[in-house]
Amino acid sequence: MKPRRIFLVAAVLAIASLAGASVTSAHTFVDPTTLTPPLKAFRICYQDGPWVKCDTSTPTTSFTNQANTDFDLPCGTIYESGTVTTHATRWYKNLLLVERNAQEQIVGTWSLSPVGSSRTVAFAADDNWHETFLVPGDLSSDSIVLHGSSLRVPALGAEFHDSGITMADGTHHGHTSFTDAAKAQLCALLTP
Repeated sequence: MKPRRIFLVAAVLAIASLAGASVTSAHTFVDPTTLTPPLKAFRICYQDGPWVKCDTSTPTTSFTNQANTDFDLPCGTIYESGTVTTHATRWYKNLLLVERNAQEQIVGTWSLSPVGSSRTVAFAADDNWHETFLVPGDLSSDSIVLHGSSLRVPALGAEFHDSGITMADGTHHGHTSFTDAAKAQLCALLTP
């Protein structure tokens, strides 16, 4: 019993010794307007070893009854409403942008009505992309790889779906299904 009591006293003393300890940040903040390309002053950037790391995430945004012209349906134009949440990080080396990673989640509905008053069908996207800037600091020199689920319509399963990886050269590996039969199935769900 004595060793247990000694352990308990030692544990209490160890915890009590932490009570006065202060928490400090090991990060050195960096002014985002000094980077190339510069970021807005409200962005949070800090030194992380040889890198400057910046959070460029955006607040969740909503959209309502926007025409989607990405594909044609035999039943007409679809209008979409939903939300977009994006988390993004930029890495700078020698104050020049060299990498950018982002995660995006879109959740919404489609309708044939420009005011959203007819039947709706749910859709979603969960994708990520990684950009490498071949010329540090030059946004036009990006090489991008996109991966994840770019589009899915749960009511149609794999019939109206795009997922996989798209390489920087445009090569796509994965599942893409936007056949005429799939479009007809989507129209059947949207029309009364």
